[in-house]
Formats: sequence, structure tokens, C-alpha cells
Amino acid sequence: PVYARTATMLGLYLLGFVAAVLTAAVLKSSVLKSARTPFLLEMPSYRMPTLRSIGLRLLDRAKIFLRRAGTVIMATTIVLWFLASVPLQNGEPPEIAESVAGAIGRTMEPIIEPLGFNWRIGIGIITSLAAREVIVGTLGTIYGMEADEGSLELQSALQSDLTLPGAIALLIYFAFAMQCMSTVAVVRRETGGWKWAIIQFVYMTALGYVCAFAAYRILS
Repeated sequence: PVYARTATMLGLYLLGFVAAVLTAAVLKSSVLKSARTPFLLEMPSYRMPTLRSIGLRLLDRAKIFLRRAGTVIMATTIVLWFLASVPLQNGEPPEIAESVAGAIGRTMEPIIEPLGFNWRIGIGIITSLAAREVIVGTLGTIYGMEADEGSLELQSALQSDLTLPGAIALLIYFAFAMQCMSTVAVVRRETGGWKWAIIQFVYMTALGYVCAFAAYRILS
């Protein structure tokens, strides 16, 4: 139902907000603890947005997404398709489980199995490091189906491979984990080094793993 999807998305945003506030509080009182200094900020004049400004903003974000879909997502899908098609067996593409992509997924399966994920989901997690939405195209490629929001075939295949606790764990993992290498690059550029970029990536990935593990165990 539509209301269930809406509630799920709002819940994930709320979960991320609470985690961000708690993380900031912990860092402020420990690693980033410093003397209090006065902070002055001139507040701008707030006005109700116009339909034109909203439309321009939406158009700008749509262009950014389409640009990403046409580059990062497409390139990742092509690479995955290639890895899923080699090595050839008697001139024919192998079964996905026997391909290079399948070998990569099975290698990491023991790590993600406690979360309720199989090796197919593992491949999706790896490729979605480029951008989290890549996982949809990845799973579509792995299952040999057309992947889109209304793909009933993909949904049916996932339901047979992913239990409800596992699905919730996957959502929670993606709510916390930094599945975006461009964000890591931005943090590195803004901080002038790799230290905080690596710390942020490791912390958020570990937080996503621990929370997903807890959710899966509680719900199973």
C-alpha cells in the first residue's frame, strides 16, 4: 500500500536524523570536545517559496539524478553485466553463481549472512558504493530481469530470497551506511585529507552493519 511505503520512508529519514543527532552529541562531548565560544549568525529574511522557485529546484535535482543515471549507474551496470558473463563456458555465459560476479558475492557472503543477506544482495551492496540506487539495476541484472520501481518479477524473486526481517535489515543498513563514493571524495576535499573521510566511511558502515544485525536478530 502507498501509505506503508510513505511511512517506511519517513521512518528511515527519522531514524537517520536521530542517529545523526546522537552521533553529533557523542563526538561533541568526546573527540571534538572544545571550549564553548560565542556563535553569532545573521539570519536571512525568510519568505514563502514561489511555484517558480520550487519548479526550478525540482528541475535542477532531476537533471542531477538523470546525469548520474546516465553515467555512474549505467557504467556500473555494464561492468556488472561483464563480470556476470565471464568466464565463458563452451562459448556461453556461465550461470551467475559460477561467474566472476558470483565468486565475489560468495566471498563476502559469510560476512553478510548474519544480516539475512545472500551473495546476490552482497553484490548489490558492493556495486551500490558508487551510488545507493545502483542496487536496483544490480539486482535486475543478477536476476536477469528488467529492474524498475514496478518490476513485479524482481519483487517476486527478492521475496523468495529475502525474508521480511532481512528486508528490514537491508533498509536499515542503507539508512546508515555511506553508499556513495562521491560523498567520501567531498569529505576528503573539504577536510584536506583522508583521515576524516575514512573515519566517516568506516563508522557509518559499521553502524549500518550493527543496526541491521540487531534488527534482523530481534525480528527473526
